[in-house]
Amino acid sequence: MPQSAQRIIDADCHILEPPDIWTNWLPERYRDKAPKLVKDAQGGDAWLTGVGGDPDPIGLTATPGMPFDEFRWFGVTYEEARPGCYNGAARLEDMNIDGVHAEVLFPPQRTMSHFLGDDDDDFVLAGVEAYNNFLFEDFCAPDPSRLIGLAQIPSLGIDTAVDGVRKAKARGAKGVLISNWPSGNGSLSRDDDPFWAAAVDEGLPVSIHINIISRAQRAAGRKAAAKAGNALYDMSSEATRAKAIGGMSHVFSMAAGNITSMLFTGVFDRFPDLQVCWIETGVGWLPHFIECLDDRYWRNRGWGDLPIQHPPSYYWYRNNAASFITDRSGIALRHQVGIDNMMWSSDYPHHGNDWPYSRKVIEETMNAIPEAEKAKITGGNAARIWNI
Repeated sequence: MPQSAQRIIDADCHILEPPDIWTNWLPERYRDKAPKLVKDAQGGDAWLTGVGGDPDPIGLTATPGMPFDEFRWFGVTYEEARPGCYNGAARLEDMNIDGVHAEVLFPPQRTMSHFLGDDDDDFVLAGVEAYNNFLFEDFCAPDPSRLIGLAQIPSLGIDTAVDGVRKAKARGAKGVLISNWPSGNGSLSRDDDPFWAAAVDEGLPVSIHINIISRAQRAAGRKAAAKAGNALYDMSSEATRAKAIGGMSHVFSMAAGNITSMLFTGVFDRFPDLQVCWIETGVGWLPHFIECLDDRYWRNRGWGDLPIQHPPSYYWYRNNAASFITDRSGIALRHQVGIDNMMWSSDYPHHGNDWPYSRKVIEETMNAIPEAEKAKITGGNAARIWNI
């Protein structure tokens, strides 16, 4: 298949909160607690949330296509941001420029942390529903066949999580996103099983964006961030340098623990049709990781009373997939990762994206692999998993 004929599907994109999102979508009685749009220290726009510390500037999430030597964290306003960051119709135009057929859409993390970590159940649910309503009724409305919104699941326990899956299916969502274990527990348990059952019943893949963080952990993180003050926004601080580097080793360690839990606890034996997508984790590290898990399984399967019928790799290849942005190692090791288990993404509009040169990047990193494999990695797998 020639490159021009391939349908490129971006498996991980995000939305920048439009300035009026909470005025338009959050019930009036909750707006006093909503994230506030304020100015950062250099006159740019920033969101003040309940996460703690100073406001979070939009600069890292608003300027795709900006030359690297003009890119900055502070001082970026919505007037400078590309409209495609927060407007669905404009996003379609940016996708056309980039040669991307469809995008799978994830929420802004600061917004979700603001609501998911709050101690008021009604406020949590109102915020999540406000975002989901905006996502499906506004952002994706210009073309739901190309703008693939994933419904956010609240952090209110198993009954609400299951209800969230049912609502997502009823409104036409092609998948759901969890940011904590569905039961609300701090670790994976059988209490989460009704959620996996509902996801299978509704035919909806479950996505996890980098990490699982419980509601209690988010609340504790708020207190710690508030106590630390503005260290993250001090451009000379270690925290800021870590932000600039991207903390990729931290991403791997977070994802590895959760993947291990899912593979070793029998979830995929109990729910053989469950599809889980690990988003923005990268894939180049997975072959060694999967090899290690299988080794632990073979060495400990006798005395360990492990509740799985097959080696962990069996469940990885049958039930899981992961997305990557730039990952030459993963492309080289694609057969160990699994040709059917990896999906290209750009992370638009976050600062790691290559818009408007996504097709150029794909060609430069995948020009040596067979076209059929490239087609799966750059769109076919996402189309199959999310029924696009």
